[in-house]
Amino acid sequence: MNDYINEMLKRKQELERAIDQANQFLNKAPTGSIRTTIGDGRPYFYRVTKETGHEGKYIPKTHQDLITRLIQKEYSKTFLKEAKKELALIDNFLKRHSPIPPEYAINRLHKNKTQFVKPYLYTDEEIGKLWEKEPYEISDYKIEEKVYPTDKGENVRTKSEAAIANMYYEMGIPYRYECELKLADGKSKFPDFTILDTRKRKIIYHEHMGMLDDDDYRKKNLRKLGDYRKNGIYTGKNLILTFEGLGNPFNINDIKKNMSEMFL
Repeated sequence: MNDYINEMLKRKQELERAIDQANQFLNKAPTGSIRTTIGDGRPYFYRVTKETGHEGKYIPKTHQDLITRLIQKEYSKTFLKEAKKELALIDNFLKRHSPIPPEYAINRLHKNKTQFVKPYLYTDEEIGKLWEKEPYEISDYKIEEKVYPTDKGENVRTKSEAAIANMYYEMGIPYRYECELKLADGKSKFPDFTILDTRKRKIIYHEHMGMLDDDDYRKKNLRKLGDYRKNGIYTGKNLILTFEGLGNPFNINDIKKNMSEMFL
């Protein structure tokens, strides 16, 4: 039963995190809703507001962002309805079938009181949040190249890194981008991503090799991996390597499946 309760508690955390993300989106979503029809074999979209009435105002296909955001808004409302139903069922089950692990004792308090509490034990999610808030040295190498925004609110160097960052953020896996790593010989390295495995309380590094066809880039990174190995950082233990290049395109969906097996 305890294992089942723990799974329910983890699902509760997952739902609460997703509900929070959906609410954040809705707070910034465009006004109105969206209506769609099919004509000449292709879809047409209309923005419905109080001013336009049910028929709505046609949205040109050049306004793809507005279409996407209005559809995401519709999905978010449906998602919230179903997610809140499941969350209510879980809460009801836990109230009747606790014991609840002591890490979750804070949930017994009114939400207005929790901000004053210093927990004696932390949940995995709380450990991750505290770790992400800790200050750390970030690489200042060619900061002008960090032009790709992430859902977490930072900028990274490449589209692939942005996709990886957004993947970790969406999955609730705490990470730091280009966080300083001090090696035994005093050298500083800046792995693309430093990840906290909250279940095992273990640090894992993720390097994305995005230019394998470039000789200088490849040699530089092979030296970097050599330095890692000398310091006890290697694949199979605490290092994740992903690659892309000619004939080996980047596939975030495959990576996400791997990360789900490793961390979730």
